[in-house]
Amino acid sequence: MQTTLQGKDLSVAILMDDLAGAKEIATALRSSGIMAHHYKTLEDFWGAVNLHIPDLAIVDVTKLSQGNIQFRFHPKVVDLRLNYAFYSKDSTKILLQSTFGLKPVGYIHHDASLNFQIAALVQQRVEDMRREIMIKELEGRLQRVQNRSQRLISERTSAEEFRSHFDFIKAFSQEIEEEASRLDFSHCLISKLDKWDAVEAFGLFELNQNGQKLISPEISRTKYTAFPSLWLGQANMDGIEEFAQSMATQVAQDLFENDPVMVKISGGSKRPDMLLFICTKQESMLDFPWEAFETMLSSSLRRIKLFQKMPQYTSQFIPMWEALDLMDKMQNDAIDPGARIVCLSLVSLTDVAKRKPNNKFYWSSFFNDFFLQLSGRIHKTTKLSLLGPWNVVFFIPKENVESETQMIQNFIKQFGFWKFFEDDSQILTEDMQPTLKLIPTSSSHYFRIFEKEFEDMGLSQEMSKKITPPLRPKQNRALV
Repeated sequence: MQTTLQGKDLSVAILMDDLAGAKEIATALRSSGIMAHHYKTLEDFWGAVNLHIPDLAIVDVTKLSQGNIQFRFHPKVVDLRLNYAFYSKDSTKILLQSTFGLKPVGYIHHDASLNFQIAALVQQRVEDMRREIMIKELEGRLQRVQNRSQRLISERTSAEEFRSHFDFIKAFSQEIEEEASRLDFSHCLISKLDKWDAVEAFGLFELNQNGQKLISPEISRTKYTAFPSLWLGQANMDGIEEFAQSMATQVAQDLFENDPVMVKISGGSKRPDMLLFICTKQESMLDFPWEAFETMLSSSLRRIKLFQKMPQYTSQFIPMWEALDLMDKMQNDAIDPGARIVCLSLVSLTDVAKRKPNNKFYWSSFFNDFFLQLSGRIHKTTKLSLLGPWNVVFFIPKENVESETQMIQNFIKQFGFWKFFEDDSQILTEDMQPTLKLIPTSSSHYFRIFEKEFEDMGLSQEMSKKITPPLRPKQNRALV
């Protein structure tokens, strides 16, 4: 693994009391060619940091509240000059709640995959530093052009054009990042590109769940082209490999009249997570800095992924049995309970997965993506419970019902449920959109609604069988 940056060794500091844990981390770092410095107290750590800020600090969550200056209040943490990751064990993971509000570059947990976590963290930090250097170089280039333009009138136009492009890219990425904290990154990117006047046509490829297929979001936009899916023949487990990039480029060149620009968007993998192909109005985009555009979008995607992996409000999740008790308690209380119950039904989705046993549905990947994104967007006063794989029940304060239900509706409309089937082409015509409805405050009412969903679905399938025309006798004989 490459652990040097422009001739400079990556410097890592470890802050923890646990000597055994520190030794394991140091051993994992040495396999990447990194010699780490170990500190047992915050005072020693801050003294060293004041002399030299390490490129990466691995901090035990037990150290956050120790010392004269707590970790979160140190100036180098407040002004984001220190890049750090938090380390926890099973016995200390409860302390992760004290990291809310901080901005770590990652989290590592002591288990059998510790070496792989350390390697990924190091690679991530190296890539981040490379991007930071690139951005600084671009900013320096911008400054030099601006200074030169003051002296040479002939260069003023190009300098202003570069500054305009750079400001546009920065605003473009920030707007996507803000929207993607509530909606899907791919959908936000497609919506923004569709409104960009300089773009004539564009398309997007990303990997499916098992890394064996390039897929394109099924979204209807004026300038957007949904590419056909590409089977790769082998799993791309660390981003889109070179041969897959070549295949995607060939498809884009065949579908667009003009050769598109390929933008590689990386969210932390060694290779790109997304391939964006853009056709522009050539006269206005000849000097557009595509490398800066690629770097800014990659940084935004990385931050969105980190946000989605951060610990959420675990107290919002209610066990199934407690949720049923809460329904009955809300019904029996004489006064207004102050909350409303909204049920998100996933029965249509689970029914499609059940009827398509040969088309694998990635349950675990779906759960992680769907609920991590959803829990990061609902209001912290909203509570939710999973009632099997079929229903998600939300207990929403009545003053937030309208805004919260609208957010959930928008979320399920843009979420790509089809991406979690091994062969998405087989299920594009299936109706698997979840439904959202307000339900009475009673467990018995909930069970009646739940049972009726399955009854209605059974009747619908029975009617579908009845109206399907029988095979002709000749076809029957051929099938025997």
